[in-house]
Amino acid sequence: MKRKTTIAFVMMMTLLLVLAGCAQQETESTPSSSPVPTPVGTPMVQPTPADPSYTVTDSQGNEITLADVPGKIVSIAPNITEIVFALGAEDKLLARTDWCNYPAEVFDYESVGNIDQPDVEKIISLDPDVVLLSEMTSKELALQIKDAGIPIFVVDNEETFEGAYTCIEMVGSVLGMDEEADSIVEDMKSRIKAVMDKVADAQSKTVYYVMGYGEYGDFTAGKGTFISEMINSCNAVNVADDTDGWSYSVEKLVEHNPDVLLLSTWAPADGLKTANGYKDLTAVKNDMVFTLDDDSLQRLGPRIADAFEAMAAAIHPELFE
Repeated sequence: MKRKTTIAFVMMMTLLLVLAGCAQQETESTPSSSPVPTPVGTPMVQPTPADPSYTVTDSQGNEITLADVPGKIVSIAPNITEIVFALGAEDKLLARTDWCNYPAEVFDYESVGNIDQPDVEKIISLDPDVVLLSEMTSKELALQIKDAGIPIFVVDNEETFEGAYTCIEMVGSVLGMDEEADSIVEDMKSRIKAVMDKVADAQSKTVYYVMGYGEYGDFTAGKGTFISEMINSCNAVNVADDTDGWSYSVEKLVEHNPDVLLLSTWAPADGLKTANGYKDLTAVKNDMVFTLDDDSLQRLGPRIADAFEAMAAAIHPELFE
């Protein structure tokens, strides 16, 4: 009996020690509760919206500040209209001029008249965010648009490859589409370089550009013109580089007797076979007469690359068969 009592006592003491140890462990592992200060509430600071306005500089050096990226524009120059379409911004276009004829979709937009004398009242009634124009537009009419509170942006440049690139970049900057403009320019540069590389080792040829001929005079692209630069860039020689400007003489042309004649769309090719002086040229006799698209050749826009490719193919057809 005493043995059973002893065993019971030992078991009871063991249980008490275990319970005491657990209680101590729980006490040590539980952090003491101390009062946590309640943070003082502060009002939330709302971020200031970014100012959407930006400033661009046109070809005349005028700084124009736009409140936001334009959503509505009017184009008063064919090359500008072509650039707008090339950028994929035709959804912003409200109107164009009678001279704007490319791409074909442009005829779906109403016209505001001629490039030099546009209908100012109509332009103002359209309420565009900005009007893009060239230096051909009457300054007086351009100022009327500006005085009506509509920003005007002049896009013009020297007639060179670089001038075309600059025009595209300027329109891109106005429309907030710099990346798209850069992409177009880089593609053009790549295509033009490819043509230059292709004709670099070809036999050089003499070329004459026919702008007009006949009873009203003979006209070409002389030294210093963009067309002359393009001809020379095709590994060819513009025979009219011996004159400045646009007027030329049949006597000089016959003397040079160029290998190739490039024609403006305004100069009919069929008439050359009976025209004084022209009918005796080797180029006419050998059917080395090619008509180029005036619009793509003379507008400072994306189609300059198309015109250059067509010109090179006309001068060196053996390389582009």
